Amino acid sequence: MAKIRIAAAAAALVSATVLVAGCGFGGDTTTVTVTSPNGSGALTPDTTSTTPLTGTVSTGTTSTVVATTTVTVATTTSTPAAPVLNPAQQATISLQKDLTTLGFYSGPISGVYGPATTAAVSNFQKAAQLPVDGIAGPQTMAAVNLALGNPNTDAVNLLQTALTGLCYFDGTVDGVFGSGTEAALRAFQKQAGIKVDGRYGPATATALAKAWPDRPASCSNSGGGGGNNATGDTATLGSPAIQRTFDLSSCTITRGTIEATGSSGSVNLGIDTAGGSGAQVVVKGGGYGLQGNINKVAISSNGQFRLSGAWGNNNQAFTMVGTCAD
Repeated sequence: MAKIRIAAAAAALVSATVLVAGCGFGGDTTTVTVTSPNGSGALTPDTTSTTPLTGTVSTGTTSTVVATTTVTVATTTSTPAAPVLNPAQQATISLQKDLTTLGFYSGPISGVYGPATTAAVSNFQKAAQLPVDGIAGPQTMAAVNLALGNPNTDAVNLLQTALTGLCYFDGTVDGVFGSGTEAALRAFQKQAGIKVDGRYGPATATALAKAWPDRPASCSNSGGGGGNNATGDTATLGSPAIQRTFDLSSCTITRGTIEATGSSGSVNLGIDTAGGSGAQVVVKGGGYGLQGNINKVAISSNGQFRLSGAWGNNNQAFTMVGTCAD
């Protein structure tokens, strides 16, 4: 009898084409159309389908049933895509992977800079004859790169990406933990109220990951003007202690930090979110003598900013919104 080859391509297949050769056909090939016997023209994507499919060969005026076959249709399922982690978490994941490759880490690749990651960094530092503290700083990351035979590392690249998005780093994202990256990290640490050491450790990783969702839409590289100029840069302060709008006589935004001075009558305002005297708002004169610590800064691309923090013995909350643009 004839030998038949049947190809079934997909669950939504309406018909399959087969080639028939041999007995009674003089070695010629004839096209056979295989269709679903229920007339639906489709296969239901069950786990398996064993519905017999019948083929017929038409030669002249004769139609001959030549084959019955069973088609198995595999079920296809889709897995939801995992949520994209922010760069700070990805930086820790990359560090964990590097330490795993070097044989110092065997824990989960979680993106959490916890005790196991700290211990792995410490063990690597000991082996590399570096100061042992479990925190990945410039020397440690350079040693990791050297051990891996790389000129740079994804962990530092992602750290720079996080600092760029948070408006603390405006250098080249190159994966090299240089002085610019260290300075940006120090500025962020100071703003976040954690130890300022310019290194990437558990507290810094946690603070970066927490800050990332609230990052500004874009960063302003510079700003200025204010006071009595045409744009009238201002800062409005609100708290139980004082509510007042100040006319800014100077205002500069750079790398996500704000430095400004202004006045409202006999009351003077000073803002410094990262450098100089520290992350503070100071109000003096007119019977006021307030100095508050800033714990959150957001800056938009057009020079508008928002600050929040607390001051006084009772840690009274304050907020400030303003404009710093020419």
